[in-house]
Amino acid sequence: MRIAGRARRRAPTNAPREVCLSRYNIPVLYPANWIETDLDALQQNARSLQAHIGAARTLWAVVKADAYGHGAIKTVNALLQAGVNHFVVASLNEAVELREAIREGAYRVMTLYPPTTQEEWRVAAEYGVEGVVDSLQGYQQACAVAQSLGRTLPVHLEIDTGMSRLGLTPEQLEPFLEAFCPDAPLAWRSVFTHFACADSDPEFTREQLRLFLEIVERLRVGGFPKTPLHAAASAGVLTIPESLLNGARIGLLLYGIAPAGLEAHPLCQSLQPVLRWRARVISVRVIPKGQSVSYGARFRAERPTRVATLGVGYADGYPIGLTNLAPVALHGKLVPQIGRVCMDMMMVDATDLPELQVGDVATLIGRDGAAEVRVETLARLLHTTPHEITTRLGRRARNP
Repeated sequence: MRIAGRARRRAPTNAPREVCLSRYNIPVLYPANWIETDLDALQQNARSLQAHIGAARTLWAVVKADAYGHGAIKTVNALLQAGVNHFVVASLNEAVELREAIREGAYRVMTLYPPTTQEEWRVAAEYGVEGVVDSLQGYQQACAVAQSLGRTLPVHLEIDTGMSRLGLTPEQLEPFLEAFCPDAPLAWRSVFTHFACADSDPEFTREQLRLFLEIVERLRVGGFPKTPLHAAASAGVLTIPESLLNGARIGLLLYGIAPAGLEAHPLCQSLQPVLRWRARVISVRVIPKGQSVSYGARFRAERPTRVATLGVGYADGYPIGLTNLAPVALHGKLVPQIGRVCMDMMMVDATDLPELQVGDVATLIGRDGAAEVRVETLARLLHTTPHEITTRLGRRARNP
C-alpha cells in the first residue's frame, strides 16, 4: 500500500527529529493532527468505477477543491498511473496549478467556472485548459480570443436543465444558435448538464435528462456538431443508469465516499475510503462526577470520567456542530466526543480505555482496527453532505 507523504530526508542537527506516529510509517514533525491518503485505494476505486460505467465511456475525475480535501496534485498523479486522464476542476486557478505541477503526461482538464473575460480565455488557451461556454457572451468571447490567437480553443457547452446555476437555458438556445458559426475556431469537446436531485428525486432527474437530450437534438438541427454528452455525477451514476451517456463526472465515489442516502448501494459497498484523519492524545485526566468539560459546560460527567484531549479542533476543520455527537476511534474502539469542540482541541470520554496514554493516536475519520468512523456518518449527524466535511479540512491537517 502506497501512502502519500513527505519524502524522508536527513534533518539538520538542530531540527526536531522525525517521528512516526502511525502504522503507515509516515514521517512527521510532531503534528497534532494529520491526514493519510491511501493512493492504492484511490486507484482501485477508479478502476472499479471505470468498469461500472463501461470502458467505452469517459471517466471525468472531479478533483476540484483540492480533490475534495485529499490533495489534488497527488490525487491526479495517482489517477494518471491508473489510466485516468480526464479531470474536472472548479476554477482556472485550480487548472493552472495542476498544469504547473504536472507537466509530464497527456491529460485533459476542464473547468466548471466559465471564463468571464477575454484575458481568462487567453490564460486557458496558454495552459491548454478546456473552458466552459455557458452563455452567448461567453461564446463570443471565446471566438474573439481564438481568432486573435490564430488557434482553435477546446471548449464545452453547458446546458441548464433545472439547476439554475450555470448554462444556456432553453429560452437562450435560439439566440445562441442564431449567432452560432460552425466555422468558428472552437473545438467542441462535449455538451453537458448538471443534475440537481440525483440522490433524492429520480423523477425530477429523469425529466432533466429528457430536457437535456431534447435540447441536444435542437442544437444538432441548428448546425451544432455532434459531440460527447455527459450529465451524471456520482449520485446519477448510482440512481439513473441511463444518464451515463458518453461519460460521467465522478468525484465523491472516487474517494470511497457514498452520496447521502446511497450508502447501501452495492457499488458504494465495494469502494474503499481513501482518506484517514488522525490526531494525537495530548492530555489525559480524570474528573469527578458532576464536573463539566469545555466551554459552556455543555457536558457534565455522570460518573468519574477519564478525559482525553486531542490536538484537533474546528480550526483544523472538525465541525463544532459535532459537539457531544460524534464517535472517535481509539485503540480499536469507538468512544464519544464530549464537551464543546474548541478551536485547536477536543475531548473524548476514554473511561473505558484504561490503557490510553499521552501520545496515543485517535482516528477522527477512517478505520482503527475493528472501529471505523465514516465521513457519511459525520455528515448525517450534521445534516450536511459528505463533501462539506472533507473540503473544509484545514491546512494543519493537510500539511503536517
